[in-house]
Amino acid sequence: MSSVLRKKIEAGAGIPTAILQLNDFWQTLQNQVATWITGTLGMETDAVMETRGVVSGTAATGQLDGLLSFVFNSNYSPGLCAIAVDESTATLNASQRLQQPLGDLGGVSELFRKLLLETPTSNLWNAIAADLSGHLSLGSQAPFSDYSSASGGFDQAQRYLMIGFRAADTTQVARVWVVFHLDYVQRNATEFELQAARMRNPSSGQGRETLRESVKSSMITVDGVLERLTLTIGECSRFEVGQLIALPEVDTTRVSLRAETVNGNVDIGLCEMGVWKHQRALKLKTPILEPFTRELANL
Repeated sequence: MSSVLRKKIEAGAGIPTAILQLNDFWQTLQNQVATWITGTLGMETDAVMETRGVVSGTAATGQLDGLLSFVFNSNYSPGLCAIAVDESTATLNASQRLQQPLGDLGGVSELFRKLLLETPTSNLWNAIAADLSGHLSLGSQAPFSDYSSASGGFDQAQRYLMIGFRAADTTQVARVWVVFHLDYVQRNATEFELQAARMRNPSSGQGRETLRESVKSSMITVDGVLERLTLTIGECSRFEVGQLIALPEVDTTRVSLRAETVNGNVDIGLCEMGVWKHQRALKLKTPILEPFTRELANL
């Protein structure tokens, strides 16, 4: 790798410093891609990170359109948005799958080569997604979709973390790209650090205390929930602007306070609605509830 390219990668091409410092995240991802290249393409060589940077949704799709790309549905894959390979890598995969020499694959269409990539790409998605919060396993399958159904919809205003890997031996070169929704990586940066620290120091009390303080200083979303309704999808689809929804059982002295954590939303207390200094406010009526404090205590 040239010194210029190495400096470009180290600069991060617009990647926030907090993400650049997630060394375990980067190393784990590189190891997963390297393992996939060895198992899928039969290349006994290390995969190295060749490029990484933050791009807009439009720029990301512009690059993905020039590759053999697979996009993932945000309902199952809220962070990992796409995996792609170049034509030579697709040909290497076809050679392995069909057990034919590379020179005999001249008549294999791009569509067929992409079909041969579906199962290997599912394997790579499952390997990466297994370590990511909110990603739902579909067994051996991956939640393939189009751009509009991916996290952020690859909109121009959305930002994506695009990482390219390269593996080469004496006769062939393979390239793989992995694309994440940047907002997801930013939201989960603390979780990546926690997982890495637990792996390094599973029994370190001092490490847990440091992690606990780190989590306490991180930002989360807290919602005050006045009421929950159970409706059919059909009823929801008929909602109109200006429509009134009756809340006959609402008790303004019993508002649930919920916090978004790495393990999902949890109740952290009960409040009552009121007014303070001429503004609407919530007054906490109970101590912080056990599920939330237990999550901190178990770090």
